Amino acid sequence: MKKLLVINHFPTVYPPISGGTLRYFHLYNELSSYYEITLLSQTFKRRSGLFHLGHNFREYKIEIDSSYVYKDQTISPNLMEIYEHTLIQNIKSSNFPTVYSKYFNQLYREHDIVIHESPYLLNYDCYLGHDTKPRIYNSHNFEYELANQMWQNKSARKFLPLVYELEEKLTKHANIIFVTSKAEKNNFISTFNLNPEKIHLAPNGIYQEEWIPRGKQQYLKPTALFIGSDYPPNVEAAKYIVQDLANKCPNVEFIVAGNCCKYFLNTKKNNVKLLKQITHKQKLKLFATVDIALNPMFTGSGTNLKTLEFLSAGIPLISTNCGVRGLDLINRKHYVHAEKEDFAKKINDLISNQKFANQISLYGQQYINSHFSWRKIAESMYKIIEDKLAL
Repeated sequence: MKKLLVINHFPTVYPPISGGTLRYFHLYNELSSYYEITLLSQTFKRRSGLFHLGHNFREYKIEIDSSYVYKDQTISPNLMEIYEHTLIQNIKSSNFPTVYSKYFNQLYREHDIVIHESPYLLNYDCYLGHDTKPRIYNSHNFEYELANQMWQNKSARKFLPLVYELEEKLTKHANIIFVTSKAEKNNFISTFNLNPEKIHLAPNGIYQEEWIPRGKQQYLKPTALFIGSDYPPNVEAAKYIVQDLANKCPNVEFIVAGNCCKYFLNTKKNNVKLLKQITHKQKLKLFATVDIALNPMFTGSGTNLKTLEFLSAGIPLISTNCGVRGLDLINRKHYVHAEKEDFAKKINDLISNQKFANQISLYGQQYINSHFSWRKIAESMYKIIEDKLAL
């Protein structure tokens, strides 16, 4: 059985709740049916060590070496700039002999294929371009495009050319590039002048078997759910819900779950419930009981996992174009499209039309569940890897 070494700048979470951890865990858990998988991840907390996640599936969580933490006094401690700072720190640290580099050098020799999840740790792979070992770029996003879109701090933006250079290098040397959507594939091709034949789809997915059957309303008011980590686009969406939509829709109870809401805990509104981080069981219960789901995201790249999960669970969804990017969903068939100027109206309209809400939730659920299974996605990746690399 071939051995795959996966390089990533964040660790798994089990059970994964939202964001990149869903993709990171589920894809490699499924691929461990075909390969021996070793994840090499980073952690800021004192939770380092070797973790066995499955029969052929393990993870080394390496605590970041504080000796090489990059410090920039011009980056202030707000959320967006901390996010930027962390990614820059990953790039900087990869140029030094850290604990992470020690583990990479050891595990590199033991594995047949190296997979990079992003370009931020690329410099740890000092053998890239100097050996014949296959490389795969399993991209969550087009990282340069996302950083150029989101990074705000002037000092941080000075590093954008370096992000571009690293991602270009990774795409040029990778034998296979997996992307989450056709739009991402086209962006990679046009930006880096790549051969289309090396780029393949590996979209985000779902496990439809885990959902609890949706039951009767358990709340006094109609309920609208948003869930997300403290990833900046999620926080932007949560802020819009708490500070704007809640005022315009007083008869709706807004439930915001996940770490994206921790920045608004001092906000007190009768129709807003902030749950902070929730367990997987709590998430499943919420999905089974709320009336509608919201995804008012305005920035981002790749495809949005919460959209997949909302629809797969059978929840009527209202979303911006950004929130459904790359999924080929049809407005008013699979979901309801809204933007800032009419989001509140679309909420009120959908809640007052139960027949229409049931209809779009059914079609949305059928579409997602028939096209986005983690198991099928992993099987497709396996066939592509075996065909293209022929090891």
